[in-house]
Amino acid sequence: MKKNYFYVYMVAALSIILPLPPCFAYGILAIIQIFVLVIAGLFTKLLLEKLDMKKQIPAVILFVLTIFTILYKQLLILYSPVMALTVGYSLYLICFSSYVLGNILDSVGLSPWMHFLKALGRISLFSAFTLVFFVVRDILAFGSISYPSKDGVKYVHLFNTSYDGHFFVSIPGTLIMLGLIFALFAFVNRKIMIVQRSRKYDDV
Repeated sequence: MKKNYFYVYMVAALSIILPLPPCFAYGILAIIQIFVLVIAGLFTKLLLEKLDMKKQIPAVILFVLTIFTILYKQLLILYSPVMALTVGYSLYLICFSSYVLGNILDSVGLSPWMHFLKALGRISLFSAFTLVFFVVRDILAFGSISYPSKDGVKYVHLFNTSYDGHFFVSIPGTLIMLGLIFALFAFVNRKIMIVQRSRKYDDV
């Protein structure tokens, strides 16, 4: 992972995880929205490139993502008014993250469809990380896993917590957990780059 991509992922993760309630159920809603918006944005980009409207791409994509976010919010209101009220304006921060994540790849030298597939692959990895983070935090804090329902959030109880795990769902706790995870990723990524460079020099 390139260094600038790493910081983009950090910002995107913070804008998704921090504003939402600390439940796996809301993580599911966020990931569904991300996939809908990224796919809509990438298809819009492909269409505009076909129409030779590259200069208009950023403005049009932002407009399309905003429209899809509004539609997603309305569908969420129909499905579960309680959850829609709880997430509030957080969906629009996810809209921002979707725009960033869908455009972090440099498309120079890539065909439009290769750019689409690579971006989708990165979104899948990012979504997997986000869901795992939400579910681990749910388990550590409450000893249960939540899921969305028409009446709001439902819980599947796993075990009784004999400790106060609310630190894991607080903003300081979330920041510390994310900081440790990203520090680990940065360490591993740096070691991988060192190994790759050493192999490159050995081949020369």
